[in-house]
Amino acid sequence: MEADFFKNLPSEIITEILLRLPVVSIPISKCVCKRWLHLLESDAFVKSHFARSAPALVVVGNSNQLKVLELEGELNLHLESYNPLTQYDVPYRLIGRIRNCFDGFLVINLSFDKLVVCNPITREVIELDLPADPQQSTLLEVSALGFGGSEVVCIKRRPYDDKLDCHVYTLGAGSWRRLEGIPYNYHDGEGAFVNGNLHWIATIGGEASWISCFDVKTECFSFFKAPPYHAQGLPLIRVTSISALNGCLWFCKVASEYVNYGGGCELTIWIMKEYGVDESWSLEYVIPIDDGLRGDL
Repeated sequence: MEADFFKNLPSEIITEILLRLPVVSIPISKCVCKRWLHLLESDAFVKSHFARSAPALVVVGNSNQLKVLELEGELNLHLESYNPLTQYDVPYRLIGRIRNCFDGFLVINLSFDKLVVCNPITREVIELDLPADPQQSTLLEVSALGFGGSEVVCIKRRPYDDKLDCHVYTLGAGSWRRLEGIPYNYHDGEGAFVNGNLHWIATIGGEASWISCFDVKTECFSFFKAPPYHAQGLPLIRVTSISALNGCLWFCKVASEYVNYGGGCELTIWIMKEYGVDESWSLEYVIPIDDGLRGDL
């Protein structure tokens, strides 16, 4: 009787019920029937469930261990106080770092020439060899890396003429494709995915105050201005980074008065409130940095 009841429920009601499941129950629910499997693996369901889920923190443990912690309540530095959603031993030795994350997927460096894209909840893993130079069959220097939608994007510098190429890998395609003639220089960093575009900090005409955008659908580049570069009159920019949070771009930088961090030193954090509009950059936080923290920058 119960089986017939659930079997005859409208798909909209089944979807609403499954959207209320905790994330750790999703892999188990895929085994119930083919109908649920197709629903739970659909792009629409994955995006809706991800949007409803609580924030999570991924911790890379010893050797090859990933631990996903559910962040609820007030944030603190005692990781053991958080509820572990899952603990996963990936079939690789994780000697690198997490380079990107998007919609629950992680991009991790396995080594200088390999990446892995994984979903730590479903434990799905794809291993990627980074693209080599087609003329010399040598590895290229990675200038920027990003992941958004179903695209892994790697911008690499050629060793023989110092020019940049963009390599794009669509998950499931099985190979990289190359776009030539990248017009900017890039800081070594991770791309932030917002509004269908990957973003990196770029240098144009010798001026390192631009945001480069790569549209993952059209595979075209554009750019707009970064926020004002000098913080509170401090002339030396030590660290810059860009990230995505709540559908917005965030830009962080550390500025100091002297080369050795002497004198004033501070962290500033900006948010772009209207996407693509230079004038919408808003200074949200100015945080003085004391001597005890400067060694970690």
